[in-house]
Amino acid sequence: MKKFLYIAAMTLLLASCTEDFKDWANPQSNPQEEVVTFGTGSVAGVDVIDFAEVPDTVDMVKVCNITSPGSNYESYAPKYYIYLNGEEFMLTPDGMMNADELELYVVSQFGQAPEVREIPAYVKCIMTDGTTATSIKSGEFTVRVIPDAPKISSTYYYIGSSNGWSLSNPDAMYELTNGGGDVYENPVFSVVVPAAYDEAGNRTDNWFKIVPKETAELDTIWNGDMIGYAVNGENEMSGSFVEGPNDEVAFAFKIPADIRADKYRLTFDMFNRTFEFEPIKELGTPDLWYLVGSCIGNGSWGNVPDALGTALVPMYPDPTNYSMLYYVGYFPAGQGFKLIHNPGSWDEQWGMNGGALVKNDGGSGNIEVAEDGYYQIIYDMEYDAVTITKYTENVSVYNSIGMPGAYQNWSPSGTLMTAMSTVVENHDWLMQNYTYVTDTELKFTADGSWTVNWGSEAFPVGIGVQNGPNIKVVAGAYDVIFNDIMGTYYFIAR
Repeated sequence: MKKFLYIAAMTLLLASCTEDFKDWANPQSNPQEEVVTFGTGSVAGVDVIDFAEVPDTVDMVKVCNITSPGSNYESYAPKYYIYLNGEEFMLTPDGMMNADELELYVVSQFGQAPEVREIPAYVKCIMTDGTTATSIKSGEFTVRVIPDAPKISSTYYYIGSSNGWSLSNPDAMYELTNGGGDVYENPVFSVVVPAAYDEAGNRTDNWFKIVPKETAELDTIWNGDMIGYAVNGENEMSGSFVEGPNDEVAFAFKIPADIRADKYRLTFDMFNRTFEFEPIKELGTPDLWYLVGSCIGNGSWGNVPDALGTALVPMYPDPTNYSMLYYVGYFPAGQGFKLIHNPGSWDEQWGMNGGALVKNDGGSGNIEVAEDGYYQIIYDMEYDAVTITKYTENVSVYNSIGMPGAYQNWSPSGTLMTAMSTVVENHDWLMQNYTYVTDTELKFTADGSWTVNWGSEAFPVGIGVQNGPNIKVVAGAYDVIFNDIMGTYYFIAR
């Protein structure tokens, strides 16, 4: 028998049989004969059936005691059925029924909560010799059942590094909720908590436990049961949890500091006893850096505020983490470039010194690649690290990129973008100061047809894919940038 029948069983429709006997062929033609007497049979209920105490290997459970009714005809074989609130189930002569069927029935009718459920019942005995049959039913009695399920509290709390291991601060009371309703119908609880930092503002490991409501109400919560890892020192972001005495059965969870996020969503399935921790990165607004140099844009090194798309080519933010910037393009050997932060200023820049990439080094020179080819530049702004590596995927070169959409009747050859690079092979495109009067949908297309097109559900930053969904654009004025190697776009609000 499978333990912990999940609450999804509540949605099953159990097939119920009628009280009409169905075990012989063509009963309409059976002649009426003398009824077989029952004799002095009886049925009696049994103690509460607690499925938490029923081993997994047990297939049948006793639901009643039967003293068999007698028969004047030895050829008549009895068959027994039990009716629970009118639903029919097979029963053995000694009052046993299928354990899974019984628990599934109880869960479907009353829910999974481990409480005593009292069900009115009666037994029917059918006696037949294969040709004729008679039946007798017992008086009503009660079957009492407790489903096998863990105890689930109405409320749980986070306690750990993010709130100083205290439940006394109302501003840092991180309560897990299931969205309301019966906790056995919806046993999944979750909460979002902030990342943990030390006094110097450095991110630290986030250690924590989950406190059930009953423990939170104790004078000393550390004497109560907690939810945590089964093994001290675990470091998993998903898996199974245990509930029990603090630091004897349940040990603290840990989210390592190097799992970078501003917040974490903690989700616990209190029925199946599983957990999952999801990092949440608050995007904010992208902070762009730009490429400038002899092989960038028009090659003029024109670092001026209005040089976007001519001398300055932007890097592209990661749609899920704006602190990561990417760029892929063609770079000729021996032609220099740099990264700058604010157009019109050289105060913040990346260059090269002694063969190493350096930031804000007054003596830095231009960055150069050793051989012609496609390169990927990644700037991790959180860790202040730039890497440049060869890009080995196949690359196509396009003559034009359009932005067809509902606002212009989906014409793939219209609304053309401007190529940013004119001195080397171009893969960056710009639509400057374009206004969408109302919300609309669009895609990017290559060379005036739908053969190659990019779409995505993300906005304002996304990575378009071939035949992807329409990009839903919010009404407004934008500078739109697009890289046809990565498929990355950014609608920069003006």
